[in-house]
Amino acid sequence: MIDAILNLLFPQSCVLCSSQVSQRRWAVVCPECWSRLERIPRPFCPQCGMPAPVIEGLCGECRRGDHAFDFARSLFLFTDPMRGILHHLKYSGRVSLAGPLGRLVRPLVEEEGFLGTTVVPVPLHRSRERERGFNQAELLARRMGLPVDTGILRRRKNTPSQTGLSRSQRVINLSAAFEVRKAPPSCVLVVDDVYTTGATLHEVARTLKRAGTRRVEVLTVARVLRQA
Repeated sequence: MIDAILNLLFPQSCVLCSSQVSQRRWAVVCPECWSRLERIPRPFCPQCGMPAPVIEGLCGECRRGDHAFDFARSLFLFTDPMRGILHHLKYSGRVSLAGPLGRLVRPLVEEEGFLGTTVVPVPLHRSRERERGFNQAELLARRMGLPVDTGILRRRKNTPSQTGLSRSQRVINLSAAFEVRKAPPSCVLVVDDVYTTGATLHEVARTLKRAGTRRVEVLTVARVLRQA
C-alpha cells in the first residue's frame, strides 16, 4: 500500500533501464535489473575466492603468498548491471542503493563461515570522502547490520587513481597508504565494494597485521575477474 501511494505521488524510474520501480525496497533499480546480477561461480580458491573452471587447493597467487589477508569472498561478478549499480552509488550519490546491496551480501557471512565480529570498512582519504560526501564501504557495512568500527584504520595517503594499473603497480601505489589509529582486535572483517586485483585489500591486511591482528577476512559486494 505504501509503495503504491509513493509510486502515485513520486514515480521512480530505474537508473539502469528507465522502467518504473514499483518496489521501493530496491531503491532506484528495478527488480528485473537486480535479478540479472551474476553470482560468483564455483569452484573458487578457498583463500581468496578467485573463481576458476578447475582448481585444486589454493590458486597460484595464494600459493605464492601474494595476499596478506587470510580469507576473502565476494557475492557478485563485477559485470553489468552490477557495474552500473556501484557506479550510481559512488559517483551519482545514489546512497539508497547501499540498502539492497547490504541485504543481499549479509547472508554470505554465515554461508561462508566468517569469524570476524569487528567490521572495518576500507577507508577513503578524508579529502575524497569530503568530496563524495560518504564512504561507500562504510555505507555497505552498516546496511549489512554488522558492528562497524571506523576508528581503527585511516587512509593517510591520497593515492592517485588505480584505474588501468596492474596489480604490481597498484601495490607500489598503495605502499604505506593506511595506518592503524588504535589497537585492532585479533580477527577483523574488512568490507569494500569491489575486489579488483586485491592490492588495496592486501595493503589493508598487511597494515592491520603489523599492528597485531592475527586474522584478516575480506568481504566485497563484487569481484573483477582476471583475464586468462
